[in-house]
Amino acid sequence: YSFNIKSRQVKKLARSGEPADLFFAPHGIDIFAKNGEKFLYVVNHGKEMNDADQSIVIYRMVGDALSFVARVRSEFINSPNDVAVAENGSFYVTNDHGSRGSLWEVFWGLRRSGIAYCTLADLGATNAKATCALAAEGLAMANGPIVRGEKVYVTATRENALFEFKRRADGSLTEKKKIAEVAGGDNLSRYERQLITASHTSNWKFFRHASSASNKAPSLIVAADPDTKSVTPLYYNDGSEIPAASGAFIHNGRLFISQVFEDFILECRPVQ
Repeated sequence: YSFNIKSRQVKKLARSGEPADLFFAPHGIDIFAKNGEKFLYVVNHGKEMNDADQSIVIYRMVGDALSFVARVRSEFINSPNDVAVAENGSFYVTNDHGSRGSLWEVFWGLRRSGIAYCTLADLGATNAKATCALAAEGLAMANGPIVRGEKVYVTATRENALFEFKRRADGSLTEKKKIAEVAGGDNLSRYERQLITASHTSNWKFFRHASSASNKAPSLIVAADPDTKSVTPLYYNDGSEIPAASGAFIHNGRLFISQVFEDFILECRPVQ
């Protein structure tokens, strides 16, 4: 879907040109612009929760429609959560599990997830090919990635941390630094020098909400400054206004919040 902030219009985007065997189960997304064109990168899952068919699907955005460009599969994309596109059209993928669907990893906060980097040969070509490799490992539920110049930032949900990596020329990541303590960090967005993320403050309440919408899970939005390593709360609610917030961004002085399970976006004005 697309959501027009100004008109408040929501549109379902038609898709075309997909392979006949593609089952569409989208998760994390990112947009990339090149030579006047826009491309949508989509984390895509298989039919079943632990299906081995995990991929990144790339579409060309044409008006209110999506035209299939490529599907990227790799042994290094085993449990994708989110995707972040670099300035050249290549991209990073966070795998939130070492073994997809492992509750053992989640409950014990095991550092078995990581980040893949996929080099895209020719984005404009039909069925463009990509070569993927392991960029970083040893994270406990890698989640929202974002590329900013020579740095890549990633939330590690089960480590309650926001990490900074330095990018090498080959896309691999090095010099891992913890720059903020964020409980259950999820997706990332940029606002000026800061990184905005949603925070799941209670794992127990999150899982209870996943089993029933009547069980509310708290939502916290924070801004982290990579330079000062400071964390500033922007919004908090016990879940009665919006439960289990998963992402947020700031536009024209307004905070827009998305969520994991429910079907609405919350807009917040600054406190006067």
